[in-house]
Amino acid sequence: MIILDASVALKWYFPETNSDAALDMLIKHAAEIAVPELFVVEVASALVRKANMDKAQSNGVRALLSDFQNKVVDGVFRIIHLPQNQPLGAAGLAIDLGHPLKDCIYLALAMELGCNLVTCDERFAKKAKRIWPGVQILESDGSDGRRPSNDADDDA
Repeated sequence: MIILDASVALKWYFPETNSDAALDMLIKHAAEIAVPELFVVEVASALVRKANMDKAQSNGVRALLSDFQNKVVDGVFRIIHLPQNQPLGAAGLAIDLGHPLKDCIYLALAMELGCNLVTCDERFAKKAKRIWPGVQILESDGSDGRRPSNDADDDA
């Protein structure tokens, strides 16, 4: 399983650095992608903000919102309902890291599930790697969000 944060999903919709890598991840690993419910709000919010900043783009953004809604409804990625106590646990991580709670909710989920978290937020990744080695920055270098194999494990 791979946890994606909203920064990766936004690259599906806005052409910028590593957009191709974000789309590749969606295409190649959709069955492995999991996100907290917060992901839906964050992605939709960013799309709405884009439309509100430039009203000339509002129809185009509505089409993007429709595409995102289809991905959610069709179960393209797994949306995980967080237990009631998890945001509070994530709050502790946010305090420890000195970072916003929203990002730490993704981190707490990855830690709980024992899987990687893929983000485009380099500042967050640098902080989060101090406590969870499975944090990866999305890059166009072929990294697919999976943990690198350990040769010792391959021999077992």
